[in-house]
Amino acid sequence: MQIRRVDVLSVVTEILKAQRMPVGSRLKAAQHRLVAARMQRSYTSGSHQVFNASVVTKFTSGSELAVNSPELWLQMSFEQSVRAALLYFDMFDFPLTENELYFFLPLKMTRSEFDSQIRHSEVRKSGGYYLLRETDQIIQLRQSREKKAKRMLAASHLVGKTLRHFPFLRGAFLSGSLSKGVDSGDADIDLFIVSAEDRLWICRSALIGFKKLFLLNSKKYLCPNYFLTEKHLKIPEKNIFTATEIITLRPLYNNLLLAEFLKANEWISAFFPNYELTDSGEPAGISPVQRISERILADEYLERMDKRLMEYFRKVWKQRYPGFDDARREFLFRTTPHSSKIHPNDFQTRVLTGYEKRLEENHLWRLTRLDD
Repeated sequence: MQIRRVDVLSVVTEILKAQRMPVGSRLKAAQHRLVAARMQRSYTSGSHQVFNASVVTKFTSGSELAVNSPELWLQMSFEQSVRAALLYFDMFDFPLTENELYFFLPLKMTRSEFDSQIRHSEVRKSGGYYLLRETDQIIQLRQSREKKAKRMLAASHLVGKTLRHFPFLRGAFLSGSLSKGVDSGDADIDLFIVSAEDRLWICRSALIGFKKLFLLNSKKYLCPNYFLTEKHLKIPEKNIFTATEIITLRPLYNNLLLAEFLKANEWISAFFPNYELTDSGEPAGISPVQRISERILADEYLERMDKRLMEYFRKVWKQRYPGFDDARREFLFRTTPHSSKIHPNDFQTRVLTGYEKRLEENHLWRLTRLDD
């Protein structure tokens, strides 16, 4: 197979040179030569993406290359990429439709190329779904969960109509299992919120106050767990878990802001090269309730209030989770002027670790993490 771009040859040369060195030197050589250059582009063979050099290359013991290894990516076939995509969603008992499989495929190709090759795939298809398992149980499970989700999805739209009146709230997007259209029976209305600049902690406090006062502190119908401000939309965690969560967000309020958020995180195309961003929707106007509530106090006072609320929550997390060191606590409970994240169970790390282990067990490889 002839690679069209000459740069790939130099990359492979570096890999081969690194393999002749001791383990420690191989790691250092790979990181400095393949990553530090930050080659933010994909190399192609025909129209199929086979390598992206912006990942930190990880070496296992001996001479084996790990899941994120460029040497393995160069050998990725269509069948392997299909299995790698299905393997991720298999962890959630979620078989994929043909459209979804193309959407989540880690291999760059046109839809016509995909349609041609999937017809000859050895991957099992049943009832319109592709899956790795030999039984149809997870198909029935997904369909059952989709039926359960209908009521909560309807409720989420009512929540969106309510949220547009909250002060300094500029966008609300549905995340979690409901954003994939399923409910296993305990789904909450998980929310990704975008606030006005320098008002994130006021906005967050208003939502928490509403939940405590009117929803008896239940997170069932209001569970905001990630906040960003409208001028700081980039997500620092660049991995397959966050990429999946980002591209499956459903707009509840302000479609156009969601499009801006997706554009600010174009790195997701490294994980899902067939994903196409489309600008859609009209800018959401500020409601009369928002306008009045946002003018009650002077800007200078509001800025001080926002900072004090941020410091207050930082102290709350420290008191509530004294067993975590500062770095760990900041990772799980991000507390900055432009972002807030609350993930005490660290579900993201558990999913990534589990997926990478399953890839190795199945002799598959794909990009799972990007590092700056």
